Amino acid sequence: MGRVQEHNKEIRTSAESRAREMQTWPSPLEEKMQVFLDKHGIYYEFQKVFYITDDNGWITRYYIADFYLPQKKVIIEVDGKFHDKHKQHDRDRTRTIQEYYHGIEVLRYKWKDMSDKEVLSDLLHRVA
Repeated sequence: MGRVQEHNKEIRTSAESRAREMQTWPSPLEEKMQVFLDKHGIYYEFQKVFYITDDNGWITRYYIADFYLPQKKVIIEVDGKFHDKHKQHDRDRTRTIQEYYHGIEVLRYKWKDMSDKEVLSDLLHRVA
C-alpha cells in the first residue's frame, strides 16, 4: 500500500469512528430533526462524512454533515449554541463543501427554527 493510500485509510478510519460516535450520541436538536425527517418519510444519511482531497488524492480534511439527503443533494446542519461562536468556520465549511461537491446545497437551522411552523414548512417544500 502506498503512502497516499495509508494516509487516506488512517483518515477514513478516524473520520468514520468520529461519525459513529456522533451517531451514538446525537444532540437534542439532531434528535428533533431526525423525528421531523422520519415523520415526513424523508430519506437521509445521519452524520455523513465528506472528504476533501488535493490534486494528488491525499485527504486534506473531512467534514461530518449532520444530515445528508442524497436524492436532493442537500446537507442539513442543525446548529446549537456552539455554532454561535463559530460562524466563520461554518461559512468556510459550507463554501468548501459546495466548491468540492458541486450541486450540494447546505441548509442551516437553529433550535428556534425547529418550533417555527413556517420554517419547517419551507424546509419540507425544499426537501420532500
